[in-house]
Amino acid sequence: MKTLKLNPHQDLEFDEAQRLATEEASQYINDPMVIGWLNRKTGRYFPNVECCGDECKAAWEIYAENRGGSVRVEVGNQYVFVLREGLADIGK
Repeated sequence: MKTLKLNPHQDLEFDEAQRLATEEASQYINDPMVIGWLNRKTGRYFPNVECCGDECKAAWEIYAENRGGSVRVEVGNQYVFVLREGLADIGK
């Protein structure tokens, strides 16, 4: 998985951080789609799964990787997003 680190000059709200992560990931994958995220400040994450975690990675991140997550974007010290290539071109 490719890891990208963004260091904004200010704290960001979730929506803005997700927009930046998606924009950055679009340089590496087509039609990026967030399939997992973590807010380190609040401890909230998605998807809210409890299985399959280990001491190196959290369950939400393993879940996202196993579903095609190929780009991890860390936005400052607060947010982590895992993205996969979107499905926009399926069936074309």
